[in-house]
Amino acid sequence: MSGDKNNTNGAAGALVPVPEVLMTVSDEIRMLPDGVNDLQELIGNLVVAGAFGGSHSLYELQSLDRISQSLEAISDYLGGASKISSPDWKIDVAEASRCVKIAEMSDRLNGITRDDASHNGAGDFDDFELTA
Repeated sequence: MSGDKNNTNGAAGALVPVPEVLMTVSDEIRMLPDGVNDLQELIGNLVVAGAFGGSHSLYELQSLDRISQSLEAISDYLGGASKISSPDWKIDVAEASRCVKIAEMSDRLNGITRDDASHNGAGDFDDFELTA
């Protein structure tokens, strides 16, 4: 993410055009349905295998599908809003992302790229291997 350095409230901030911020958030949201779809497939396999019984489990699978579709729709909306937003409008992305608790996501929203070794901050979610 590009941005102008500006002294706001006594601190240097990265002011980024609103259209760019909206597209960044849209891209971030667009990644989420993949995880929901993977979860839906996993649960579907468990239902087929008999791990969950009854029609309620199938209804919940439909809920996951609605969540996935809603995330895609929100992403599309933000992408559309970015096209009609004025690039003259700016947001301090560093200040806006202070409340984001997941460091990797906060970095992406700020346009910060780091190597894998630097992603081991406290409070982050770490993938782990399952053992049989």
